Amino acid sequence: MHQPVFIHPQLPSPALRAASYQGFDEVTNLGLATAGWGWHLDTATAALRLILRGTFDRHPELQVILGHWGEMLLFWTDRADNLSRVAGLQRPVSDYLRSNFFITMSGMFNPALLQHALSVTTAERLIFSTDYPFQHPSRQQIDGFLGHFDSEHDRRNVSSANAATLFGIEL
Repeated sequence: MHQPVFIHPQLPSPALRAASYQGFDEVTNLGLATAGWGWHLDTATAALRLILRGTFDRHPELQVILGHWGEMLLFWTDRADNLSRVAGLQRPVSDYLRSNFFITMSGMFNPALLQHALSVTTAERLIFSTDYPFQHPSRQQIDGFLGHFDSEHDRRNVSSANAATLFGIEL
């Protein structure tokens, strides 16, 4: 059985931090380089580079998990799709996102982000997550978020069944 790869943000290198994320006080520099922006941009870029290198054309069974609503990538598919032709891909970037990527919300329970994610991919590609230890949602917040799905089937898939299937776990 194949297991998915989770691409998760990490502290940018000192060179990248110096080039892109400095110019403020130390705390703001760190926030900009990490949870405030940099983690997500850098992780989206890493995922996009995998797509543009033809990784999923060579390994169509490979599955990748991205947190934080796809680390910005779902929100730039129109632009990223333009790269498909110049990179010589077999399909648009958005197709790879729908077939080779699972997306978690990582504690960001904004219904507008959910609706946008569902406009790019399907509920079958979403996995519930809270981003512990950074987020501590209440049961009420979780239930409220899951209430934004149109069906009990989608709620069950996102809350547990998609992850169970992906990881080969019997519920």
